[in-house]
Amino acid sequence: MPDETPAIRAHYSKLALKRLRAYPEGKGSGIRERVGSERLAAIRDAASLDWLPVPTIIALCDAILEVLGEAEARRFWTDLMRDSYDHGILKPLTMLAGFRLGKSAVAGLVKTAPRAWQLSSQACGSLEVLDDPAGVKLRSHDLVPEILHSRGFLCVFYGACQAMLDVLKSRAKLEIYAHEVDGQPQLGFSFQLDP
Repeated sequence: MPDETPAIRAHYSKLALKRLRAYPEGKGSGIRERVGSERLAAIRDAASLDWLPVPTIIALCDAILEVLGEAEARRFWTDLMRDSYDHGILKPLTMLAGFRLGKSAVAGLVKTAPRAWQLSSQACGSLEVLDDPAGVKLRSHDLVPEILHSRGFLCVFYGACQAMLDVLKSRAKLEIYAHEVDGQPQLGFSFQLDP
């Protein structure tokens, strides 16, 4: 894998562009302008399972953040991911997790995240799940700097995590935290489950 170029499957970027077409107040067109015609064409022309270079994905995520602001960008990605859990590509994961109840359902769904990330990214780093007395933690191990330092992509991660909680109707609290691996900064997500 070291000789592979960091890339992410086109699926969610294509869904994001579709949603942006109907975004109010000209915000969708503002986002598309920031992304640029060359990158937009690469996203549109790609099949859902095609790999897109990380800078193309980051340009879209960062443009969404710049135009919508952090709270609205998080909601945008949460809604998009929730739809995927409800009736899209991630539906099988929620069906499997749904056989469990309460805390174990959330933990079960969170435990699928490293595999889902591995299938949707190439040479971008990895995620791991840690059991915690208060819930469950999901943290990155070796994210590539472009992803690690993109506040726009952080909104994608946040949206995916919050969507998990929404789909399972969990009252867990999601917190993002920083940690280090071998002296390098990384991201973590803590799911503090209600008793």
